[in-house]
Amino acid sequence: MASLLRDRLFLVWALLVAVTLLSSQIGGTSGVAWIGSPAAVTVAVLSIAFAKVWMVMFTYMDVRGAPLVLRVLVTAWIALVLCGLLAVYFGALG
Repeated sequence: MASLLRDRLFLVWALLVAVTLLSSQIGGTSGVAWIGSPAAVTVAVLSIAFAKVWMVMFTYMDVRGAPLVLRVLVTAWIALVLCGLLAVYFGALG
């Protein structure tokens, strides 16, 4: 068990599971009551989802060891897609 706690892949996996459970609680039927508004729930769940994408890309797809340019491009792509989705969501609300 001690060796598992030192393994980076296991720790990231455990964090991904925990964050998934958190986002399901936020996005579930009690999420709006817990956070306050549907827009805040959407922003929270999408942000958590894209944080998970970043963790998977950098941990399991070995972008962490890639050249700096690729790491910056991957992070920028993730941020741009998140911002685009939020812009579409808020544009559809307005």
